[in-house]
Amino acid sequence: MGVQGVGETLMIAGGGTGGHIYPAIAIAQEWMVRDASRRVIFVGTEAGLEKTIVPKAGFPLEFISVGGLKGKGIRDLVRNIFRLPLGFVHAFKIVGRHRPNVVLGVGGYSSGPVLLAAKLRGIPTLVHDSNAFPGLTNRILARFSTAAAIAFEAAAPRLKRSDAVLTGNPIRKEFFDTISPRPAGDERKRLLIFGGSQGSRTINDAMTAALLFMAPLRESVLIVHQTGPKELERVQQAYRDSAFADARVVPYLDPIVDEIAAADVVVCRSGAMTVGELSAVGRAAILIPFAAATDNHQELNARAVEQAGGAIVITEKELTPERLAFAITEIVNDPGRTAAMGTAAKTLASPDATKKIVDLLEKIERSE
Repeated sequence: MGVQGVGETLMIAGGGTGGHIYPAIAIAQEWMVRDASRRVIFVGTEAGLEKTIVPKAGFPLEFISVGGLKGKGIRDLVRNIFRLPLGFVHAFKIVGRHRPNVVLGVGGYSSGPVLLAAKLRGIPTLVHDSNAFPGLTNRILARFSTAAAIAFEAAAPRLKRSDAVLTGNPIRKEFFDTISPRPAGDERKRLLIFGGSQGSRTINDAMTAALLFMAPLRESVLIVHQTGPKELERVQQAYRDSAFADARVVPYLDPIVDEIAAADVVVCRSGAMTVGELSAVGRAAILIPFAAATDNHQELNARAVEQAGGAIVITEKELTPERLAFAITEIVNDPGRTAAMGTAAKTLASPDATKKIVDLLEKIERSE
């Protein structure tokens, strides 16, 4: 199939969050690298982060009108149910206009109508899920998709696909290639705390309160804490009033890869991409899953790392300043354990994930 006179076309549907979009962009780039005549078309919604991230990456983006169903109030639920037929019509027209050779769904509610439209037009489809517990959209789509790819073994039975291919999550190459940028002569352990680009009030509160219990570490630990823009001044003041007045407290860290590489221990959430990045670099972690994550998927991601030996998991329900301080102290004071946890985390890394997914896309395209 594909538009006449143009190389093979990959359509990628889904988005909403960076955890869906950034892996999709890595896949798109690998697809293009293999053949300069190829093209990639993204399909998402105007409400998702794809609206800014995808064009910035240099790819065309089409929009459909569709909204989520899970976790919505009755008013939003009813409105979004009535939007589904319109979203499908949009998707059917977009698929017909671009005539892709293969369609990839990366999760998020916009992927549903697009993959269904592709199926009805006889186009092969692939679902990729980045979490240990797949999202509702992917659990539905996996039933009729040509193939399924997963990042965690635990996802296969939840997708009800015994033939799901374990690929891992596409993580940017620099996370695998990085070298720890440690300043010469500074022997202090480095502790990195972050809660995503917007920060996490839960983590900020627990960490600033934990500083009192961590005072014995003041000569041996250097802290870098990303607060998010709204919490900066409050968290900075808490550090100034503590034994760790020399901590670097900032609203945002970019590039985060350098900060993870410089750290010995990381305290953070456990979204699929965060877990993948920690594994790629190989860092010991204290993971605090976001309690409101759909289907509790962040805790399931975190438990997979814990089971491998790469992390201590503290749920929000269990989180206290004392518990957090104890976990940090326990790891920091045991260099052998710090190194062992980093090595264990690295066993979960998937440096060939992007290549495997594109290989699978090419395989199902040829088989249809």
